[in-house]
Amino acid sequence: MKRLLIRQTIKSLAKPFYPPSFAATPASAAAAFPGSIPPLGRISAASTFHTAFPRANPSCATTPRQLQPRLPYASCTDRSARIDLRRRATQRRAMSDAASAAQLIESAKKLAAIRAVDEHLLPSYKYVGIGSGSTVVYVVEAIVSKGPAFYSGMTFIPTGSQSKGLIRNAGLTLCNLDERPVVNGSPVALDVAFDGADEVDRDLNLIKGGGACLFQEKLVAIAARKFIAVADSRKQTDRLCTKWKAIPIEVLPLAAPSVLNRLHAMGSPEAAVRSGLPSKAGECVTDNGMWIIDAPFQPLLLPSELTAGVDGKGAKGVWEINTLAAELLAIPGIVEIGLFHGFNGEQAVGLGKDLQAQKPVAAYFGMPNGQVEVQRA
Repeated sequence: MKRLLIRQTIKSLAKPFYPPSFAATPASAAAAFPGSIPPLGRISAASTFHTAFPRANPSCATTPRQLQPRLPYASCTDRSARIDLRRRATQRRAMSDAASAAQLIESAKKLAAIRAVDEHLLPSYKYVGIGSGSTVVYVVEAIVSKGPAFYSGMTFIPTGSQSKGLIRNAGLTLCNLDERPVVNGSPVALDVAFDGADEVDRDLNLIKGGGACLFQEKLVAIAARKFIAVADSRKQTDRLCTKWKAIPIEVLPLAAPSVLNRLHAMGSPEAAVRSGLPSKAGECVTDNGMWIIDAPFQPLLLPSELTAGVDGKGAKGVWEINTLAAELLAIPGIVEIGLFHGFNGEQAVGLGKDLQAQKPVAAYFGMPNGQVEVQRA
């Protein structure tokens, strides 16, 4: 008999509870108590959680205490939910802002490439150098947009495997640097070369080599009558090694330890061999089978900034760009450095000398406002 009574009691407690005047239907309870949550079903007898009426409803005072709702603390739950929603909204805004900024940068680079091609690529040109910088994609697009009648007589010289694929995929005529025709005992000069830059100072000296193609990029720049740099405004600076901190240096793998020791002594204690990650494990290997060392230096002085007290010869790690370049190239095991300095092609032609001209005659920068700024020699 006791078991039967207990069982009946449990069944009665498991039914949703309403005050007598509203016991007919959940709908009547919901109508009488606006904002209340109607019961969703049966609950266990051991539970004191009931969803018929909110805790704040004064009518709950007439219900047995054990059947009054014990909701989780709304303040804690709601606060956590609000914080989570705000966090997600902030993340979405940040992602949207980053995407918009990236789109602006790419649009600026494209405009700079179009203007550079319009002003420096003539239909009469025969040999055109194509670099490996990220802006060169837009340079090739600008060339192709002019139509086959414009570029069909041109041959394009790549600075590496990346630009070689870019030229081939665009349907342009490809020729390696060492396959150029020889005239009067010398390979023909390139009419113009287009490439990007990692950093450009106010004298049009460059740092290049972020893509590990610096040796071939320099060979193409030297082979061209004029070299045009195309970049976005983030690459502009007064002195090299200000934004792009490290100079890329291409070295023989066998000589890397001794080169690093020399760089540390010259004022670059953080010089290190570049890793190939995330694309591949181990060291970064160039198209020539060499390694890349990234050597951070203090911002490099321009020749015009040298004074009696500052000679730019490395005292306290302070270097003038041409002096540092000469010192680096004198280190055994260094194949080439990512400093493009000295003269540009037009200056070399004007002087009538083979000066291994490396600097651009102009740099085209895409600005965030959609304009293109041109820096000329």
